[in-house]
Amino acid sequence: MYPPKDHTVLIALSVLAVVIVLGGAAAWFLEPGSAEPRAAPLELPAQWPTPGGEPLRPVPMPTGEMAAALPSGTSGQVLCAAVPEQTWASVLGGPVRQEVDKNGQCHVVTATVDASATLWADPVPMRGTAPEPVTVSGRQATVGPFGLNGYGEILTARLSDATEKWTRSSLQLIVNRVPGARDEHDFRSMALSLAGPMIGAITTPGPALPRTGESREMTPVPGSGIVDAPYPFISWQLCTQLAKALGAPLDQLKPGPFGSCARENDGTAVSLTYHSEGEDYFPDRVAGRPAHDNASGSNVVVQLLDDSRQTLEISWIDATQPRDALRDLAEKVVPPLLGR
Repeated sequence: MYPPKDHTVLIALSVLAVVIVLGGAAAWFLEPGSAEPRAAPLELPAQWPTPGGEPLRPVPMPTGEMAAALPSGTSGQVLCAAVPEQTWASVLGGPVRQEVDKNGQCHVVTATVDASATLWADPVPMRGTAPEPVTVSGRQATVGPFGLNGYGEILTARLSDATEKWTRSSLQLIVNRVPGARDEHDFRSMALSLAGPMIGAITTPGPALPRTGESREMTPVPGSGIVDAPYPFISWQLCTQLAKALGAPLDQLKPGPFGSCARENDGTAVSLTYHSEGEDYFPDRVAGRPAHDNASGSNVVVQLLDDSRQTLEISWIDATQPRDALRDLAEKVVPPLLGR
């Protein structure tokens, strides 16, 4: 047992240590030169993706002007994948979480920075801002403050001069603070550093956008087919495979601007229609894929990819055809339209 004097000394030292620790903690949570407590360090979101969002998946990169003709969900995947994850982290200043959010945008966050990228037909300029003209990867663009308080930057770049209703020819990239963050960042530099590789990756030399209704024969894209393809490539593959399955000339089929192909003849109609955000109920199986057969013999919907809501709807209205004709048609066209 310690002598009483030593015991008293130990108690005094323990109290002093507690005071020092508490004092250090208090100093840590106070802003320098201020009596206001400093917020605890922010962390990456624990729940990810956000509600309605999708994780990233491998997608083919568009070439030429075809980025402007991508379905919305695919465009978000493409824009995220166009910049390597390590580049996102390096530019934004820390580890990242990536997703395609419920609106089809590429969405990337760190603990303190929020970035999003999407394609627009005609983006609306921010009120009260004076964007600065810049050139990014050889493209005309503007960059300016984002938000009422100007805590972020918004960059808009033109990818194509096309004005077709089914195109979205402008890239819009926003870099901003996450709610509650106080860190200062050079958001303008971040936006420019991300836009350069992003635009470069999705506009490598390739085809120009076609005219509305233009028809071409197109062999299946190996490995992917119509999945995550630009709308013209989807329509051309649909018409090519439908013509083969029906034994009909290609010029008798009509491609649609948003990924469809149809043939109408003597009161009968058969069509293939791509949906980027289709139904998610697939109790049946057709051509080896989850499907929904409506049991009427005139309509079946096939899920194209396990981790995506992209579907192919096959319709055939013809009273002279047997009940199994639609399923037989699906068995013929689905595998090549998946790039098999």
